[in-house]
Amino acid sequence: MAVGWKSLSLVITLGSAVAAAQHRSVDASKLAAYGKSLPKVTVPTFGLEQATYLAAWPLSCVDHPQAAPEGAQYLWLYGERPKLPVDYDKTRAFYGCYDWHSAVNSTWMMVALSKDYPDLPLRRLMQEKLTEHLGEKNIAGELEFFKTAKNFEKPYGYAWLLKLHAELSTWNDPEAAKLTANIKPLQEFFSTKLVDYYDHLPVASRAGVHPNTAMSMVLVLDALSAVPNDALKAAVVRNANRLFVTDRDCPTAFEPGGTEFLSPCLAEAQLMSRILPREQFPQWLADFLPPLESPQFQTLAKSVDVSRITDKEEFAGKSHLIGLAFDRAYAMTEIADALPAKDARITLLQQLAAINAAGGLKGLPDAGYLGSHWLGTYAVLYLRTARHAPPQPSGPANALPPVDSTKPVNGDRSR
Repeated sequence: MAVGWKSLSLVITLGSAVAAAQHRSVDASKLAAYGKSLPKVTVPTFGLEQATYLAAWPLSCVDHPQAAPEGAQYLWLYGERPKLPVDYDKTRAFYGCYDWHSAVNSTWMMVALSKDYPDLPLRRLMQEKLTEHLGEKNIAGELEFFKTAKNFEKPYGYAWLLKLHAELSTWNDPEAAKLTANIKPLQEFFSTKLVDYYDHLPVASRAGVHPNTAMSMVLVLDALSAVPNDALKAAVVRNANRLFVTDRDCPTAFEPGGTEFLSPCLAEAQLMSRILPREQFPQWLADFLPPLESPQFQTLAKSVDVSRITDKEEFAGKSHLIGLAFDRAYAMTEIADALPAKDARITLLQQLAAINAAGGLKGLPDAGYLGSHWLGTYAVLYLRTARHAPPQPSGPANALPPVDSTKPVNGDRSR
């Protein structure tokens, strides 16, 4: 039976009323009581000493060639046995740090620390490595490879490359201007490919690892805030709305799934904090996440205990779970910052972010090379964000722990 416009309008109106009636409310008194029960920790002081500690991590791996892969032949030549091309360091840029995306985000980390800490003792060495790896011929070789690489590193690696390019473009340094120009052809190629990728994505990936759609979009939006691209931004916005805006009741109790390094629920909430109008986001968040004080949310309330993972064959997964703490803290900090000033969830999200970060910092040295080749990047990603966040409740600060993580070990592919 056909439905007339008046009848259809009534159906829509009634449906909207029912949806509104199902909206969750935020109980400020419960949040306050729950917050008082949490341990008091603060974001650690992140200064020159801590930056020097973390800067050593990418320097220890950026020149260490990746192992022969089972999939895409990015670096190695195959004959009777795999071998490295004689000129690989002249025709590739991101050949270290265990895998391609980790080489890219480790390079981003060197740029970020060099920008933020002009007096960093390792700054000159990092700049030398940046110049060596981001030469015009190196990037030309990358571009030539990716023209036929199909879905290799899409979208996660692509998004990190855009973020690296954006970080370089905002660095007031003569050499950085050259490196930005060198990377630009690869950045433009990836940007075009990502528009097509997002527009043809039938469903979102909600995995807690690299294919996660929301996380790649967050990284892309980071880049676009410094290097605007109207076509790519429009693609991110329309597809984020298409894929996520009607979501609610995210199953936080199911996290983490296996050895994930991302929180699917928090990554989506972080993305939508940037996509939705500021006045709409608070209610969307209340409908999407369970109440922060609820049992369903507690699996996200602190870092994962990895003390029982002692087998080196499992260190890749162990490093993921350590890194998950930084991802949660990063997302919670941004979500809190997107809420209106008097929202009762802000203080609690900041507390939970600090608690997760404290666990992540404690676990930094515990996964050997399978952690050191990428974990520092996520620590800096969070610490940089937290530095600009509103003050947190007072409590003991967390120091960065000592680490001995320069020796590669065998294991599954990691960050």
